[in-house]
Amino acid sequence: MRHRALGLSLVLLLTGVVPNIAAQEADVRSAVNATLNAWSTGQYAAFVDNYHPDARGFFLDGGPLMEGFSVAALEAAADAGFKADVEVRDLDVQVYGIAATSVAYLVGALTLPGGMVLRGTWRYSETRVLTEGSWKVVQFHISKQEGGLP
Repeated sequence: MRHRALGLSLVLLLTGVVPNIAAQEADVRSAVNATLNAWSTGQYAAFVDNYHPDARGFFLDGGPLMEGFSVAALEAAADAGFKADVEVRDLDVQVYGIAATSVAYLVGALTLPGGMVLRGTWRYSETRVLTEGSWKVVQFHISKQEGGLP
């Protein structure tokens, strides 16, 4: 059985399947960083463009399930004082064909409308699907990590 597994691994390596997965993981990693960078720098159209129209998930406010993002709503929140200044840490990506999962920690500060600043670490997870050559978010979850990084 071990010989078959080794043989299969060699065949995958020689046919380029393993490097393709590595390249896809790098593409997803880049997409995650680009999405979160767009959020932090106020590039809301670029941020929203990284989401599938049917995207849904739980945002950091602990509220109910959200469906999609609106550029106008994000700009209104920014005009009211919302700002995200977070860094992505320990990003881990797994690709499964045309789907990919990512988990990470977001470390930094969030400024809420009214000026209150929340500093800390948030758990971040998302699922993306490959759609017309782009990795689009279809599911996301952000929640407070109590006690900082593990």
